[in-house]
Amino acid sequence: MLVKKRNALWLMLLFVFVLPALVNANGITSDMWGEIKAWDHSTQAVERMPWVYGNTLYYAKDYDIYSSTFENGVWSEPQPVPGPINTGANEINPCVVGGGKVLYFARHDPFSDYDFYRSEWDEETHQWGEPEVIDALSTDGQEWKIWVDENETVAYITTKGTFDDSTTEVRNVWKSTMEADGWSTPISIGEPINSGVNVWSIFVGPEGEIYVDGMRELALTHYELYVATDENSEPVLLGAPFNTKANEREMAFNGNFLFICAQNREGGVGGYCLFYAERIK
Repeated sequence: MLVKKRNALWLMLLFVFVLPALVNANGITSDMWGEIKAWDHSTQAVERMPWVYGNTLYYAKDYDIYSSTFENGVWSEPQPVPGPINTGANEINPCVVGGGKVLYFARHDPFSDYDFYRSEWDEETHQWGEPEVIDALSTDGQEWKIWVDENETVAYITTKGTFDDSTTEVRNVWKSTMEADGWSTPISIGEPINSGVNVWSIFVGPEGEIYVDGMRELALTHYELYVATDENSEPVLLGAPFNTKANEREMAFNGNFLFICAQNREGGVGGYCLFYAERIK
């Protein structure tokens, strides 16, 4: 009986820790990064939704968008992004592309919940221009996360709304492509990524792998991070050190830095805060 219990325990550990770590080979692996630690400027504020472009971090702090740049081995003091981006409403989930000159984000509207916006950097004023709502990517429901590729040809979004006759009680991932007349009507990417559980965040890696959060099978706690080889593949739990016993909610990375938002993760300041690692060159 004792042997059977030990075998069952080892099998559980295999599925929870070893197999996810092996699947990470389709995307990020722990040997690519240095130690994941609390970001230098973490505070008691709600700090979430990281996006890293070059050496600059963009993120939402108490529902305004901030940025900080890594220079000479130090992260600069975070500042609200310049221009008419932050308002009395909530601004969240920045996504910077197009040579660092285009900003996508979500803004709360009292009539339609969160919608997606786009702004361009003004070289003369050195600030972001007046953002415009992206009607093609917005519904009457709650839009949340937007990921756009560098050349603005593909967009993945998470939303509680729908772009067809379907109905849903959870947030799903939808995909749109840039056409001659603008963004196409988004299409649900369907199963297995959309599987009846909330998908709040999405990030697409350089090999086309897709990172999402959620409460799925084999989750260690509440929300965890998962990776799928592509949009048609089953998401699998990321191994340590990306997931811990805390709630890991969002992730973004490039060739320089990896950022994770986690709630009550060990080493942080409590609540939602940011953790990061430097890429091992």
